[in-house]
Amino acid sequence: MIRPKVGDIFQIPLPNDRFAYGKVFRDASVGIYDQVFSSAQQLPIESSFAFIIGLYDNILKSGTWPIIGHEPFESQEAEWPPPSCVKDVISGDYSIYHKGQMRPSTEAECQGLEAAAVWDSNHVVDRIERSINRET
Repeated sequence: MIRPKVGDIFQIPLPNDRFAYGKVFRDASVGIYDQVFSSAQQLPIESSFAFIIGLYDNILKSGTWPIIGHEPFESQEAEWPPPSCVKDVISGDYSIYHKGQMRPSTEAECQGLEAAAVWDSNHVVDRIERSINRET
């Protein structure tokens, strides 16, 4: 079993022989780069992140998405994913999740934040594909 480390870069195979890439953050999160490539890439991946989400750990541990290298973050603070939003479906209350902590929030403060969730591989690929199709 593979033990991914913060800063590891992994490859996401996409349909039509294309590839996307991501980077491991702290707190079971990954950043998915905003570029898709028609061939396998070497490091560094010169791109910014399209989105940062929680990811089921078995995807990287199993090698489904192979780790191709390591790029340390510029600081320990940068290793953390940005805050994400949680909306309680029963009460309608909002919270912000950041650095393993949950705190009360408002709808306005959550505006524009990623919803706190853990994603499976097929959903990540679907999101990448949707973003590509919007650009073309």
